[in-house]
Amino acid sequence: MKAAEPRLIAIVGTTASGKTDLALDLAERFNGEIVCADSRTIYRGMDIGTAKPTAGERARVPHHLLDVVDPGERLSAAAFKTLAEAAIADIVARGKLPFLVGGSGLYVDAVLFDYQFPAEAEPERRAQLEAMSDEELLELLAAEDAAAYERVDLANRRRVIRAVETAGQGRGRRQAVRPGVLVLGLALNKEIIQFRVEQRVQKMLGRGFTEEVRHIGVTYGWDSAALDVIGYRAFKDVVLGTKSAAEGVADFVRGDMALMKKQQTWFKRNPAIQWLEDVDEADKLVREFLARG
Repeated sequence: MKAAEPRLIAIVGTTASGKTDLALDLAERFNGEIVCADSRTIYRGMDIGTAKPTAGERARVPHHLLDVVDPGERLSAAAFKTLAEAAIADIVARGKLPFLVGGSGLYVDAVLFDYQFPAEAEPERRAQLEAMSDEELLELLAAEDAAAYERVDLANRRRVIRAVETAGQGRGRRQAVRPGVLVLGLALNKEIIQFRVEQRVQKMLGRGFTEEVRHIGVTYGWDSAALDVIGYRAFKDVVLGTKSAAEGVADFVRGDMALMKKQQTWFKRNPAIQWLEDVDEADKLVREFLARG
């Protein structure tokens, strides 16, 4: 008899929707641990501006995949999936219930829909391709992957190079969420989210966010990709004196609200999400899910 799929609960939603509080409550109640699916909290030292779970919250419930890379480094969805699946397997092996929690849609879906990614670029191979002319690259792509040649934007050199690198490699995803998963979604109206975002930014400032931005800039350089993260981008100019604090706050809030819209659009595509009208529903849904054979 085939072994049952390990249980996984995913909690998704937009920024400032209350995912962290709900996940903490449920994980405490159901002997769980949290795997963070957030493309901002992966960065070491970027604690305040990413709304990273506090030391107190981490003491309540173990968290995984925080502080994975240094500021400015990149963690691909493929790399995230590998790390997340290892963390989930470890949690299950210890008799705990894994909770995948976050608003980064690609990270979440990479796990839920078992995305198959092509291999990461090899530096030596990439250097060889970058040394080739556009014409040589197009000829090589046509010869190695005719389907990609028809699909890729041939005027985009970066995409052509990546298509050559991944020629013939498998890629794809499940059509439905993998078995053994309960997906809960939190959705609030725009006005409530904006109020929460504004309040959160003020709290961040009180905790020393401006100095955190200064530290990132001094340590990693003011042109570091870390300072393109929402909030850090807005306050980089505040620290450098080219923007007022009030302007920085406004830009930070505007950036988070734009992110909210993108997250809403992404998650609406997943029919498996059970959207909660009241967070109290979550306890009932989890109990019913765990009671199933």
